[in-house]
Amino acid sequence: MFIENIFVQSFRTYFINIPRLDDIVNRVITIKFGGNPLDQLIDGVPEGIITQVYGEHATGKTTFCLMCCKYSLLKGKKSVFIDTEGGFSPKRLSLMGVKNLEDIIVFQPRDFASQELALIKLEKIMSTRIGFVCVDSLVSLYRLEGYDHKKRTELARQLGNDLLILSRIARDFNIPLVITNQVYDDVTGGKEKIPIGGDVLKYWSKLIVKLEKDEQIKRKATLVRHPYKKEGESLYYDIGDPGIIDASF
Repeated sequence: MFIENIFVQSFRTYFINIPRLDDIVNRVITIKFGGNPLDQLIDGVPEGIITQVYGEHATGKTTFCLMCCKYSLLKGKKSVFIDTEGGFSPKRLSLMGVKNLEDIIVFQPRDFASQELALIKLEKIMSTRIGFVCVDSLVSLYRLEGYDHKKRTELARQLGNDLLILSRIARDFNIPLVITNQVYDDVTGGKEKIPIGGDVLKYWSKLIVKLEKDEQIKRKATLVRHPYKKEGESLYYDIGDPGIIDASF
């Protein structure tokens, strides 16, 4: 497993040497989870588009990304995990049965500017050896820095550019790509949690899954957007050593 800490003032890349293969992009099929309840809901994580998974803390967003890494590795491909929240866990992957941790490339940007640098670097080193990319989460550093109007405007521009880069990577290399997103309370008094980034993230995300805990603290996944499946479908789930699993009740 390779971990690269990227800072604005000192941007160092010494962790990997993957040659770019420009002649042909091998097709990577949709990531499916081996009969997992998520397969029933979303029919796998499709290649070529951005999938957004949003929800509150401890609903399984990082677990979703780690599962995608696992099943990409099973196809003989490397995975890229851009970790902005410190959620990447080799131990968690080991519990999922992952042994070849060296095939997971981890970026750990510390602020929003270095996140953009990480994505620019990633696009340059992308190759057909990489079968999955995730950013967990795309907005956490954005949320920390967005205060005054001028700063928010600049950060919104950077966020749009990050999504453009990610969309190109997903399309050009025809791979599944996942971003996770956080939520905030509806200021108008509504009960629904609202994903950060609003229409910007919604525009770029062609498949969107909401993870939440209901009033009985049961975890529920809801299909918010999908290229061909009915929106609004949902199911309950639990989280165990293998990742997201069938609900036990």
